[in-house]
Amino acid sequence: MYFYRLQKVLGLDSLDEVLDTKLVNSKHIVQNAYNVNKQGIVALEDKSKELPHWILSAMKCLANWPSCSDLKQPTYSGFERDVFKTIVDYFGQMKEPLLTFHFFDVFVSVLGLLQKHSKAVEALQISCLLLPPENRKRLQLLVRMMARISFNKDLPPLSDSVRTRTVMVQAFSRCILCSKDEMDLDELLAAKLVSFLMDNYQEILSVPSALKCSIEEYIVHLQRVQIKYAGADTDATFPPRSFCHQISTDEFEYQRATGSQEPLAALLEEIAMNKEMSFKDKKKKLKQFQKSYPEVYRVRFPTPESEAVLFPEKTKQKPPILMWALKKPFQPFHRTRSFRM
Repeated sequence: MYFYRLQKVLGLDSLDEVLDTKLVNSKHIVQNAYNVNKQGIVALEDKSKELPHWILSAMKCLANWPSCSDLKQPTYSGFERDVFKTIVDYFGQMKEPLLTFHFFDVFVSVLGLLQKHSKAVEALQISCLLLPPENRKRLQLLVRMMARISFNKDLPPLSDSVRTRTVMVQAFSRCILCSKDEMDLDELLAAKLVSFLMDNYQEILSVPSALKCSIEEYIVHLQRVQIKYAGADTDATFPPRSFCHQISTDEFEYQRATGSQEPLAALLEEIAMNKEMSFKDKKKKLKQFQKSYPEVYRVRFPTPESEAVLFPEKTKQKPPILMWALKKPFQPFHRTRSFRM
């Protein structure tokens, strides 16, 4: 089964803690997997949801630099930076990230697998098929552009102080992945995932034959079960959660609290051990992490002393003790009469 495959690769006992399957549209999965062009890019049925032509032209220009055949205007010094800013501004004004708010927890769960390359790729292959087709297509085009720009030695630097790859990650991470609350911590999570996407986008955003077989089994099951959820498309049906076994309430609460802690614990450790981060920024991010994920934070820092180790206090020179401070307390002055002889 399709969902069981995702659950297995994520190493979870249940998907309930990271995914509400009621929000999954089976039509999206099918369209993303089968309705594609020769390059594997999704072909949208609703053409009104396509990227504007001028944005596509700008993206092609930078991805194929110095060939800018789509842009008929002459170039000038700094032209490539203006084109890049146009693209950044367009994606920055989106109301929701490309990976959507609904699937945020799913993609964050993948962070714990990044060291296991093949599992991380498979998890992202499955997860990206859940996206609305227009989101998947924009993600395909954007990440492909980011990767090509990063490796294009003919393209002038887009920043005077930051290397091009870092510029890509900083510019587009938030429009690819962030939570609805838009916490500062999201930037670190997004940066790690987006970097991995850039390095492996061709593999991640393709649909291997084994995955297609899993999708076909899922669709056949849908046709047999015919269970419809409120708010879903009239033609879209969903299977019962056969991948979930019955557990007690206490066990469910424990799984919900601890099931996806591995990637968060790794992120917390990275923040704690980052020697390039200033104490001020580190304290800010740790405080934000503690507020967002108190259970994970408590495991890493069970006592105030364990946290204080990260911030060794500088030895402060005590001010010199004045001699008068060692004398008796100040006595009030008593006026006396003087007599002359």
